[in-house]
Amino acid sequence: MNRVKKILCSVTAVAALITGGVTVSDAEYQNSVGQVEIAGQSLGELRVSPRALDLIGNAEGCRRDPYRCPSGLITNGVGNTHGVIKTSVTDEQIAKDWVKNIQSAERCLYDWRGDAELSQGQTDAFTSFIFNTGCTRFRHNRDGSETRIGHFVRTGQYDLACRQLNRWVYGGGVKLPGLVTRRQKETDMCLSTDG
Repeated sequence: MNRVKKILCSVTAVAALITGGVTVSDAEYQNSVGQVEIAGQSLGELRVSPRALDLIGNAEGCRRDPYRCPSGLITNGVGNTHGVIKTSVTDEQIAKDWVKNIQSAERCLYDWRGDAELSQGQTDAFTSFIFNTGCTRFRHNRDGSETRIGHFVRTGQYDLACRQLNRWVYGGGVKLPGLVTRRQKETDMCLSTDG
């Protein structure tokens, strides 16, 4: 029997590299991360909060070594599918890739949203969702029509969009417990009045 040794990493440690060590007990936990610098390299701004990093990171998990995710994509770090190398990666590289991937999800959201401002909780929840599903799937169904969640975000009906999150709990036609949990957390965050 062949066994594959998984090389895990700490979501908390990687998130700390991004946030400068902001924790749940800090006032900044529910505020935008802002400018990110890792190992002396400026990576730009993150609109999500450390709370969103916790949600995304704990839902995705963290692995130093490449693996095949449930969608069949070669992945490493925290849900990274871009430029995955065959060897294990450092916390710093995982953090840099994670920032880049979150920024991509944020661009997808902000380029698509309506004129109304998003709350921090909505930004966090929708970014987590897009990080998980991808931008194209957030916006369009497989037949090319617009998704309900995408439509509601595009037209500024954010509360209605928040209520769509719990519908997205299937993978390969099977209801996945991990997605049920993640979507409920995203929904709660999206509808919260404290962020």
